[in-house]
Amino acid sequence: MKNRRTRGCESCFSTLLPLLMLGVPDRSAAQDAAPPQAAQHRDENGEQAQRSAAAVKLTLTYTSDANADVAGGARRGSAYLQRLGGIADADLDRLIGWGGAALHASVQAIQGTGLSASRVDNLLTVSGIEAAPALRLFNLWVEQKLGATGSIRLGQFTAGQEFAIAPTANFFVNATFGWPGSFATDLPGGGPAYPIAVPGARFAASGADGRTLFRAALFAANPPGLDRRGLAGWRFRGKPLAIAELVRSAGGNDPAWTVVFGGWWNFARTGDLWSPSGATRSGNPAAYMIADVRLRPKLRGFARVTLSPDNRNAIGRYVDAGLTAKGLLSGRPDDVAGLAVAAAWVSPALRRPQPNGGGLPAREELAVEASYQIAVRSNVALQPNLQWIVHPTSPDSLSGAGGGMRRKNALVVGLRSSLRL
Repeated sequence: MKNRRTRGCESCFSTLLPLLMLGVPDRSAAQDAAPPQAAQHRDENGEQAQRSAAAVKLTLTYTSDANADVAGGARRGSAYLQRLGGIADADLDRLIGWGGAALHASVQAIQGTGLSASRVDNLLTVSGIEAAPALRLFNLWVEQKLGATGSIRLGQFTAGQEFAIAPTANFFVNATFGWPGSFATDLPGGGPAYPIAVPGARFAASGADGRTLFRAALFAANPPGLDRRGLAGWRFRGKPLAIAELVRSAGGNDPAWTVVFGGWWNFARTGDLWSPSGATRSGNPAAYMIADVRLRPKLRGFARVTLSPDNRNAIGRYVDAGLTAKGLLSGRPDDVAGLAVAAAWVSPALRRPQPNGGGLPAREELAVEASYQIAVRSNVALQPNLQWIVHPTSPDSLSGAGGGMRRKNALVVGLRSSLRL
């Protein structure tokens, strides 16, 4: 994927922009209790409507990642990526008298170059905001409460906002700690996940205490090619994707533990990786399990496993795990430190000699990330991070298009900056 580069002076200015902005909103108790989150995930699931007493809440977000491949990968060098977003949430009961309904919409302007696409050439994408430059409609949905314990959502959104997500893992910069890298590799177009949302319908059921117990959704097939405006998904091409999960937790704003069992089924026919004649199979399943725990008041941990048939998926097994700790340094109570690791195992079918003579991908790719989020202000953060990509695997090597030449392990140094107004 070829992205447009930004000039050095623009990159420097954009990196410093959050530090120059003023205006510090009050921090709510709910924000203090919630798990730490990276900037690419916050408030993209309608959280503002639940927190705010106003009928309409508008937020401007800015996120940037300055990354450098200092060793290994396809080639050394740096890349700069930035995303400007606008989020709108409306309580339709207060606004127009539509009881129990809420509206959520967001738009994203993405500029710059992603390090994974331009330098590292790997599967577990270095930046969670990496995408082709575009001005794109992201979310546009309405959610209606059904009695005291249910809700239904209709419109354009992603599975990655609610499904297969470990709240603690969302803190990290690498994209795989959000929507798992296995799903992003195995599903057409990466599945219904950032940066392209698609039409969908989601039902959720909660207990009397408000804890979500079950959720399920049906998504239209991802749009083919590059969707630069966020509207191509409404063409409804291809067969849909169904996803569901059972959730159990200790309850409260900051539950001591949460366990999730889920899975998805892609209704489209999928190629059989073991078939030399190019045979296809009907449908494609996957299952996953997540554990997210509060080990101590300011120490959290997570673990996640995904499994799918390796006869029709490039990544049959995937696992990640990590820890985050808040307020490790004296005088810095709001800073968060984290360490996480992810591993994706390539299907043995793709490690056989290819007819075109291309090189074979590695048996697995690993990503290790150490991050430290500095709370400059309550709405401004800097997050230096260090990533170690072991056995970088080119996406081309999984498609049989060549590019399977082994890459050296890559060391990536990065700085994320984020601002919310």
